[in-house]
Amino acid sequence: MPNQRLRLATAGTLLLTAACGGASSSSSGSTPTGPSNNSSYRWSIAGSVVDTAAHQGVGGATVRPSWNLAPVSSNGVGAYLLGANGALPSNPSKLTISADGFVTREQWVTVQAQQRTDVTLDLIRNSAPFSMDFYRQLARGSYDQDGAPYPLLLWSQVPKFYLKTTDQLNRSIASDVIATIRDAVTRAVPLWTGNRYTAYIESGPDVRVSTPGWINILITSDPGERVTCGQSYIGRDPGEINLNINPVCSCGAVKIPGLVVVHEVGHAMGFFHVGDQKSVMYPRAPGNCPLGDLSADERYHAAIAYQRQRGNVEPDNDPSDGRSSLRGGRVNGPTILVIN
Repeated sequence: MPNQRLRLATAGTLLLTAACGGASSSSSGSTPTGPSNNSSYRWSIAGSVVDTAAHQGVGGATVRPSWNLAPVSSNGVGAYLLGANGALPSNPSKLTISADGFVTREQWVTVQAQQRTDVTLDLIRNSAPFSMDFYRQLARGSYDQDGAPYPLLLWSQVPKFYLKTTDQLNRSIASDVIATIRDAVTRAVPLWTGNRYTAYIESGPDVRVSTPGWINILITSDPGERVTCGQSYIGRDPGEINLNINPVCSCGAVKIPGLVVVHEVGHAMGFFHVGDQKSVMYPRAPGNCPLGDLSADERYHAAIAYQRQRGNVEPDNDPSDGRSSLRGGRVNGPTILVIN
């Protein structure tokens, strides 16, 4: 089937209504100032404003507190300082960071009764190779999902996979099919997470109950199925991926193409369909059963997303609970099922 394009997905069934926030914040008439000596303050927070992708300092960025404190500007290398001698603001506290050529961001920080010098604020540069349209499709579902744009549905811990090595009738799956799936999962997780995570995989013939921190991979053999190659929940913990063996999705000895697996892992890691036909997350796959490799756009934008928190809403506003890291606690599961 070298010229055939297989259908990977229909519109997903959405079981979540998500609220998105804006990027605006209260303005101040004060003129932003640059960093000064933090030793003169009762409390202060200092650090750098950096480019999310390049990790280089952003000079001239405005850091605007949400409480009654004048905004400041970062200096030529991106350094900033906020401080005062009065009462501490409530924690966590919101900062709005903006700069010419960058996407405005709302980020939350913890203010302590001392000098903090480790608070990095980062901004997405709003120019190529970044595309807000592609980012909204891939990370927020705007290409084909009702209710988009969604908050980011990212994993906050290393994903563990359990691969069931028998089909729905408990018949053993061929070892080369199992090897293809294991290879695709192992390749896909670092790519989808900007090398933040690697995949941990266990396998066995028995059903395993859904368990927080795990993504179950199930295989169905169905010669009568002529459309569906698989399905996955987007960003859910515990997760589930279903892969189908059928004549439409197979190519001779290749019963489950690597691309289909990489596509489904993309969903499981929190990503949606895109309209670019060269991308793995395009909802139709070529009939020659490629191994599956992310496009340059997918790699770049997925890495950007995985430097944000789960729950970040557009354009780039972190959730108000003020968590400062993607690491740690389990992902609580909104249920967005995409049938592929």
